[in-house]
Amino acid sequence: MNILKTLTLSVVILFSLGAYAQDSKIKGQLPDGGRMVNLQDPEYAETTFQNILDLYKGKVVYLDFWASWCRPCKNEMPHSSKVKEQFKGKDVVFVYISSDRDPKAWKNGVSQLNIKGENYLTSGNVWKDYNALFNVKTIPRYVLIDKEGKVVSANAKRPSNPEIVTDINKLL
Repeated sequence: MNILKTLTLSVVILFSLGAYAQDSKIKGQLPDGGRMVNLQDPEYAETTFQNILDLYKGKVVYLDFWASWCRPCKNEMPHSSKVKEQFKGKDVVFVYISSDRDPKAWKNGVSQLNIKGENYLTSGNVWKDYNALFNVKTIPRYVLIDKEGKVVSANAKRPSNPEIVTDINKLL
């Protein structure tokens, strides 16, 4: 009987560890608790933009479409950090989606700009999805989504605009 319990417990632990390892890989966990996911990797070939949004159900989502070569995008990042700090511990998530083509440039940009949190390098598939929804012709571009997943503003204010704090607070 004890052998059966031990064997059952071992199987449960192994499956749990396997699921945890897979979950961590999908999330691309960073030490700050954020993600760094290169959607161009083959393992994410079937990932959709909706898959990404589904990760944040129940939270206000502030999407930031940017690229490492975009000067206005880079100029907004310090402001984004300040706004994000104001919402620390609240049901708000800042999601950064880069349209860089080169993963190395994206990683360097995230590092140099100290972008903490949820970082994605877009794939062609995800790019098509979000452009069908938001028609992102220029960057930086910001989108605000409420806790139910409804787009509140497809052209949200930039982080440098103090009114964005009020707009986010209204959704909490």
